[in-house]
Amino acid sequence: MSPLPLVAILAATPITLQQVRELSRRNTPALLAELTRQNAAEQVRISRAAILPQLSLSADVSRSAASSTRRINFLPTTNPDTGAREFVGIVADTPPLTQRNFNMTVTIQQLLFDGGRWWNQIAQSGAQEEAAAGQFLEQQMTSELEGVRRFYALYGAQRALDVLLSTVQRSKELLDRANALYEAGRLSKSDAIQAQVNLGNDRIAATRQRSVIAGAQSDLAVWIAHPGAEDLVAQDPGTMTGAPAPAPVLENATRSALERRPLMRALANQVRAAEYGAAVAKAGFWPRLSASANYVRSGNTVDPVFTDPSLNNAYSIGLSLRWDLFSGFSTTAQVSQAQYSKFSADLNLADAQRTLEGDLRRNVRGVEIQLETSQIALENRDASAAGLSLAEERYRAGVASTLEVRDAELKRTQAELSLLQARIDLEMAREALARTMGGIPQEGRQ
Repeated sequence: MSPLPLVAILAATPITLQQVRELSRRNTPALLAELTRQNAAEQVRISRAAILPQLSLSADVSRSAASSTRRINFLPTTNPDTGAREFVGIVADTPPLTQRNFNMTVTIQQLLFDGGRWWNQIAQSGAQEEAAAGQFLEQQMTSELEGVRRFYALYGAQRALDVLLSTVQRSKELLDRANALYEAGRLSKSDAIQAQVNLGNDRIAATRQRSVIAGAQSDLAVWIAHPGAEDLVAQDPGTMTGAPAPAPVLENATRSALERRPLMRALANQVRAAEYGAAVAKAGFWPRLSASANYVRSGNTVDPVFTDPSLNNAYSIGLSLRWDLFSGFSTTAQVSQAQYSKFSADLNLADAQRTLEGDLRRNVRGVEIQLETSQIALENRDASAAGLSLAEERYRAGVASTLEVRDAELKRTQAELSLLQARIDLEMAREALARTMGGIPQEGRQ
């Protein structure tokens, strides 16, 4: 082995299917969905805050100044000559004035009734949080499925290279035999040249396959948040050998999907959130009642406002009632919008259920088709192997040409590649079905 391939092997990073699953569920799209879920959880806390007592403390210090002012004050008087009532203007000058003010206020407010607005908003936020949690799980499953697809793309590319290298080795052996037969005078020079050309073509195919592997490595590395230039090597997932299990029954798959699929739960929670949203909008027709209490300390000196708590105190308590009797029909419009949102959520849920049924039927049928395809590909591989052995025996006996052996060899290579792709397609069909059902399939795992 040359030094360069040895260095490449030593620098490679092996990765398993299970590792890809776990890393894919924590990739960038999944993390963004998790942030959305956390934001929804914080919105629940924000909604709850409105029904809790609101306590505030404020304190301020101010200084006001006024310049000298002159005013004319009119005072009533009685004319001593006529006895009539008259007003006499008196000029009054006010000296400059400077004044300081100190205030401290503690206020507590409590909402008593608002037509159920805030209680329904709390329930709505809770439903939205559950919907976001379902969307997060759905995104995790989507990310995992894509990661698994990229893993199998890399594993298939690696295995395809092994097949092509085996073909190169068989072509080299055929060239050696052709040269030996030519030197022994049992084969023409053109047959030996043809064998050499066939070997060169096989080497080209193997070399090009390395480029396919490099692209698959980059695609997988980027998806699982690894450096894009990392030299990943997909390990045998253990799912490509042995007799594959049969496809699940459609009725069982449908029942499992309706119970486990996060998307269905998320859409159902969106319907609940829309129902609460309609109740929130209708609360605008009701009055709002709240209670408040105030404690105020004020004065124009620091002492006693901030030093003696027994002085300069003022207290007040009260109830506040507000009823928007007419809002320009905005409340009515908000109620209509909330009802439209509820209708849209119902439509989305019904459409998702129909889509789920269609996806399940298509994916179950896809597994069945891939099982049949894999069996045919396996039979073709065995038949092509037998054909190649027969052609090689005839060639060694001198009754077959290199063209016959080459044709059998190409059929063997194509059959092996077809079988490899068929098994990968079968595994991806199972993964797609698992994604639709809401979890990793347990049936058919070897």
